[in-house]
Amino acid sequence: MIAWSETVPVGSGQILWDGCAAPEVKRRHPDCPELNGLGIWPPELRSQGIGTAIIDAAEALVLERGHDQIGLGVDDDNHRAAALYLRLGYQETGCRYLDRYHHIDDNGIRHEVADPARFLVKRLGGSA
Repeated sequence: MIAWSETVPVGSGQILWDGCAAPEVKRRHPDCPELNGLGIWPPELRSQGIGTAIIDAAEALVLERGHDQIGLGVDDDNHRAAALYLRLGYQETGCRYLDRYHHIDDNGIRHEVADPARFLVKRLGGSA
């Protein structure tokens, strides 16, 4: 999903329909689609509702496709995002894992990353 401001992309996120790839999460939440890779740019546009709009759209798609919950991971150091997710009704599950990913730097070098994270879940469709 991509959020636009007129003709300029300002945010994105993706729904992983098969759920989180981390084995710890997959075991505890096997049928839970995951909202992943939520990002807003440039950073000056954060706290203006763009992330919330992407989350709302993801929740609507997940509900439309017959799922009653959606999950997402949040890195331990991302307090701002965690506060947003909790405010929007996501709940702690007690499920902790290492969020493993990689990135390629400006010199073409691949860097492996493993950030400590926790998995949050929100029930959809009015159920608590």
